[in-house]
Amino acid sequence: MNDEFSPQKINPEDIQNPQPTKPSKNIETEMLENNTKEGAPKFSGPVPPAFKNAVASNRGESSQSTPTPSQEMRVTGSSKLEELIAGISAKGNLVHEKIILPSKGKFYDGENGPSDGVVNIRPMTGEEEEILATPRFVKRGQAIDMIFNKCMKENYDSANFLTQDRTYMLIYLRGISYTPEYEVEVKDPDSDQTFATSINLSELYVEYCKEDFSSENLRDTLPVTGYNFSYKLATGKDEKTVQDYRDRRAKNFDLSGQADDTLLYRTAHMISEIEGLTEKIEIQTLLKKLPIQDVAYLRTVVNEPPFGVDTKVSVNNPYTMSDFEMELPLEANFFFPRAKKKTVTQA
Repeated sequence: MNDEFSPQKINPEDIQNPQPTKPSKNIETEMLENNTKEGAPKFSGPVPPAFKNAVASNRGESSQSTPTPSQEMRVTGSSKLEELIAGISAKGNLVHEKIILPSKGKFYDGENGPSDGVVNIRPMTGEEEEILATPRFVKRGQAIDMIFNKCMKENYDSANFLTQDRTYMLIYLRGISYTPEYEVEVKDPDSDQTFATSINLSELYVEYCKEDFSSENLRDTLPVTGYNFSYKLATGKDEKTVQDYRDRRAKNFDLSGQADDTLLYRTAHMISEIEGLTEKIEIQTLLKKLPIQDVAYLRTVVNEPPFGVDTKVSVNNPYTMSDFEMELPLEANFFFPRAKKKTVTQA
């Protein structure tokens, strides 16, 4: 890890607040659920130098690697077609860039992910955009995994990656595939004014997993009842399981007059055991009876490990000149930005 990065502690929700806590957003799910809207994400803080170098390389400003023809570009066709495709890697900067995942690989065994936290990814092509534009892939929750697996040089199944690592890869891919500038419309919650703003992804803040945090640390004690519990960190597969549960419940049951138990289901799914209780249904039942402070604490611990991308962003309202904070809105515009026309300067 580069010494330029000084970790920033993620501020968890206030566990003393007796009100029900809002669900922790999974930005992959949010982006895909809003696939028909126009919006964008934003982050604040410094980004790893590797990210800045990759963006600079994508802009043609600098390059630390010599592009080599991608095996994925090999096709059979006319000599002209083969010539043009062979030149794409060099002209399009389709170079695999080495990145270090926020988890630093501390939760992988080398089979389900990189034990050193290092993967190499290249910018997206029209083929990946086609995947995003295919409703059946999006509806089945396959789109992001397909894109990760295509753009990643290694043969890992990205569905096994932690949510925090997937979030970082998602932002990184967007930055090197398009530009770090992200145009989005936001709404000031205080004035109800809607306006366009530009988000610079190169100012993204990433906190890396500390050396003293590992799978051995995934246990804790509830603040009110004092119950001991152990848990796991969510992966892409876990997020899909929760999304499938939500979709099934909405499709098969009349939810009128019923509370949405998806939050408790997700938390119970990530809990390995509480005082020897291991059955997920029983854990979920227990969660319904726990003091709200214990439930909020559980959700915070499970959803917010001490590493990853800080998704709280600060936005300035140009009409009132006041700042406000918001969660980054990941929508269709994230991977379908409007291309800016190049201006021609006449002599």
